Amino acid sequence: MSDGAPEELGYGEILDRVAELTTALLDNSDAEVAGRAEELLDWLDVYHREGLGRLVEMVRQWRGELFLEQAALDPVVGELLATYSLGVDADAATTDRVVQLALDEVRPYVHSHGGEIEVLSVTDGVVRLKMHGSCNGCTAADDTVTRRIEVALREHWIDFRRVELEEPTEAPHPPPADGQVVSGLGIGPRPS
Repeated sequence: MSDGAPEELGYGEILDRVAELTTALLDNSDAEVAGRAEELLDWLDVYHREGLGRLVEMVRQWRGELFLEQAALDPVVGELLATYSLGVDADAATTDRVVQLALDEVRPYVHSHGGEIEVLSVTDGVVRLKMHGSCNGCTAADDTVTRRIEVALREHWIDFRRVELEEPTEAPHPPPADGQVVSGLGIGPRPS
């Protein structure tokens, strides 16, 4: 390992030095220093994942798939995109399985309120969902997404960035009262 200035180091050497410094900080005998170093790394990871993810989304909006394919071939840019599973097709089957596993934890709650969750797409860490049944247009759906679905996805999928809800197709309605179960079915007199 070279002790030269950062501009004198090659990309591989820079990563080696970052790993060396990270290990030294995380293994620090002062628990507060180690904890702050870990928190700093977590915040930098979130910042980079979201920033790069937004950049990839912008490139895709301009139909830049060919550009992303070429960027993935660059040894530095490709490694950076791959670190966050961005810009290239990740193993779709594995990703779908992990997303479904996370949503399966939330579905009983959504079902108890007469709703259903549909996955519209999963791209670059963004999960697009549509709520159905009594959850479609429900004012509590946003709360359900932010507090339950996002937490479940973060726990199961390291590349998760955010959830996007498709706009409701029905007029908003209030959430069910505490303890009330809504089936989403209309019950009325039987037709003659």
